[in-house]
Amino acid sequence: MRSTAGGESGAEVSPREPGTERDALGPVRSTHAPLPLWRAVLPVTMSVVIIVFINGFLFAKQGRIGTLFAVTIPVAAAAFVLFAWAPIRMRHLRITLHAYGVVVSTPRKSDNGKSHDEDVILFDDVDEVWFILESMRSWLGTVALMDALRLVKHDETSHLVPLHVRGGFTVAKEILRACSHPLHDDAARTVRDGGTLTFGNVALDRIGLRTTSWAIAWSELRLVRYLPGRVALFRRQTLFPWRNIRLDQVPHPTIFAKLVTEYAPKVEVDDPLGTLRD
Repeated sequence: MRSTAGGESGAEVSPREPGTERDALGPVRSTHAPLPLWRAVLPVTMSVVIIVFINGFLFAKQGRIGTLFAVTIPVAAAAFVLFAWAPIRMRHLRITLHAYGVVVSTPRKSDNGKSHDEDVILFDDVDEVWFILESMRSWLGTVALMDALRLVKHDETSHLVPLHVRGGFTVAKEILRACSHPLHDDAARTVRDGGTLTFGNVALDRIGLRTTSWAIAWSELRLVRYLPGRVALFRRQTLFPWRNIRLDQVPHPTIFAKLVTEYAPKVEVDDPLGTLRD
């Protein structure tokens, strides 16, 4: 998030002596382990079973049962391996929330046996928070699941915090509360004073929203609707969005969503991620 009225958002960070990050983390608040492996792979297992069952039924009616074994089952097995590999690989992941930061511990193999890499991230060092979303589509509609948070430090290094852990929603809320929410008052003041905030490719001011390819004033919007993983802008009607802004393509998406809510003439929420804005 950038401001034309005051440079880069967020407070300046004083240089820190090497090796002091862990000391600055503060006390442990909570530790989060991955979901049980069976639970992590259950959705993809059920999907594969349903696909094989439906194809088996159709091929059996057509007398093509051989096609099931030659094509459907190998493809389904490959899909299972593809989608189940991530939870299997990350089954030893640990996320530790501290008062002033977070530690991501991931397994690695060394010459001396299994060990762990630790990524220590202090909240005061974070410049941008990005969502990494996974969209799941079904006949019931689309659901956007938060796969991870990507934290960009002031030195522009990027750090991933996976959320496929027990209490992952809590991890996300605590990081957002520490790294994004404190920026809201300054951001809102910048807009009120006539400044412009830039969220990725989207600029926001008290006049409206714009990118390099389109612009719209707040007064031109009939409706803003928060849909799974995106903000839908409706201009002349409320059936089909005029534009969509994906929440995983803007930094500090909760701040962006809150500012849009404050300036849009009408807002509807149809998104389980909406509670993260509070």
